[in-house]
Amino acid sequence: MPSPDTIDTLNRVLEILERSFPQYMRWARPYIPAGRENVMETFERIAEGQDLLSARVAQQVFESGGLPDHGDFPIEFTDLHDLGIDFLVAEAIDCLKLDVAELQQLADRLRLAPAAQSLGSEALGMTKGHLELLEKLPVTPGAATKFGPLPAFANDPPVANQETGTPHRQEPRKTLAGDPNGPA
Repeated sequence: MPSPDTIDTLNRVLEILERSFPQYMRWARPYIPAGRENVMETFERIAEGQDLLSARVAQQVFESGGLPDHGDFPIEFTDLHDLGIDFLVAEAIDCLKLDVAELQQLADRLRLAPAAQSLGSEALGMTKGHLELLEKLPVTPGAATKFGPLPAFANDPPVANQETGTPHRQEPRKTLAGDPNGPA
C-alpha cells in the first residue's frame, strides 16, 4: 500500500493538472483581437490533455486508498481573466515554468512508488511540452505582453509605474495580508 506521502504527492500533481492557468483560461473571457482566436484553441487543447492525465492520476490516488483532492484555482488568476490574449500567453508561460519546477520535485519524491512516479514523470513531460507549445505561439507586433514600457492595451498611451503600481504576483500579497497599512 502506498504511503500517505505518496497519496499527498499525487494529489498535488492532480491539483497542478486540474488547476493550471490553461485550465482557468477555459472560463476566462480575454480580449482576443482578430486573427488570434487560435490561441484560445491552443489553451483548450492543453486543458484537454491535462484532463485526460488528471483522470488517471485521480484513479491512482483512489486505488492507493486515498481520496482525490482537486484543489482550487489560485486567487491571483481572477485578476487576469479579462486582459489581452498576448499578455495572458506570457502569464501562462510564467505559470507553466513554475509548474515544471514543482512537478520535477514531485516526480523525484515519487521515486519509491513506480506507478505513481510514472504518472508524475508523464505530467512533467506533458507540461514541458505545453510550455514549448505556448513559447512557439507568435506574438502580435505592437500588442502589449507585459506592463512597463508598453501600454496595457495597444491603443493606450504608456502610463508611469508611479500611477499604476508595478504588477505583482500572489505571494507578495500574502505576506502583506496581516499588515493593516498594506493594500486592502
